[in-house]
Amino acid sequence: MSSTSLQSTAMCPCECEYLDKIDYWSDEANQLKQYNELSQKLAELKRLLNVETKNLSSFINKKISAADERPSASVTGYLGAAVLGLVFGLIFLLDLPVIIHQIRGFFRNI
Repeated sequence: MSSTSLQSTAMCPCECEYLDKIDYWSDEANQLKQYNELSQKLAELKRLLNVETKNLSSFINKKISAADERPSASVTGYLGAAVLGLVFGLIFLLDLPVIIHQIRGFFRNI
């Protein structure tokens, strides 16, 4: 008796249909054959299921801004622009005396 059938007997002492399956799968040649067949089928399935991502709507929609017609969105945008304009305007006004002084000094030296 070979070691594989001895292991199979220890695993399944009765004469059942699974004993043949255990003997079949314990053979490395059968495992390799099945692996090669499944690898080919898997490669074919991957090729069939491969989708060009640039054609997907999710990819296309990433490049497009959706319009927002809600009044609250418009007000928020205008308010944000006003606050930014006010901040930069105040910074400019605070620097205005220094800018005027620099311009006067430049023209005095000419």
